[in-house]
Amino acid sequence: IKGLELEYRYGDVTQPRTLPEMVKDIDYIIHNAGAVKVKMPEHFMKINCQGTKNILEAASQNKGLKKFIYISSLAAVGPSEIGQPLTEDILPHPISAYGRSKAAGEMEVKFLKDKINSVIIRPSAVYGPGDAEMFSFFQILNNRIRPYLGDWNRRLQLVHIDDLCYGVSRSLKAETESGAIYFIAESRSYSYREIIYHLRKAVGRIGLPIYIPGWGAKLIALISEMTMKAIGRTPMFTVEKAEEILANWEVSVGKAEKELGYKSNVPFPYGARETAYWYREEGWL
Repeated sequence: IKGLELEYRYGDVTQPRTLPEMVKDIDYIIHNAGAVKVKMPEHFMKINCQGTKNILEAASQNKGLKKFIYISSLAAVGPSEIGQPLTEDILPHPISAYGRSKAAGEMEVKFLKDKINSVIIRPSAVYGPGDAEMFSFFQILNNRIRPYLGDWNRRLQLVHIDDLCYGVSRSLKAETESGAIYFIAESRSYSYREIIYHLRKAVGRIGLPIYIPGWGAKLIALISEMTMKAIGRTPMFTVEKAEEILANWEVSVGKAEKELGYKSNVPFPYGARETAYWYREEGWL
């Protein structure tokens, strides 16, 4: 954003008094503030749910607001069954504290849909240049290890950051029903085996295959979680995160294509190479 003529405003979604002035006279709000890892599970609700409620209340004072976009998560709805991609009308069944907090945030948006014109975006796993959460997978492959966790044939759907931004842009411009939900993802899914293959090609390393059953991955997550908490650090690889990683995640983007005019443009093999190149250029790998 360097070089752009921007006005910066600052606020904290957990501090309601900082928000009304921040959103005053704004035409569109894209609410992407949230937490993906916390020291205590209840902090997810404080930030992702109550924080969303706080900014919605502030936004409701802006009578000129045209649209409010809430960036939720695929975790809010929960995993899919193999061969049965999720659609937007499926009842949410999140399997993690993070997912439950994002689902609760969605409910706050729906409560005010008659007062605030809103859209809920559910991205699948986001990756791309600058992303720190998916970086660990690239790092593992770059260290010449190919981790095969759980069922190799489970299917996962991802979204490149450029495609997510495009989907958000389309949701701003399209005529949408208030409170409408859209999955934003690449148009196809990949088996876990395929994802490891494309990551290996992207980093350009021949890795040692290591096969870890689902229970083994959960055990590693438990040890990691307990260790990080013991030293006062925020754990990222938790038991719940392991359960999410081991699950099947497929969605249909048909509704977004039909109502938003959305179409993914970055296939994972290309996006993975571009991302790995960025990590190397920036010294991450």
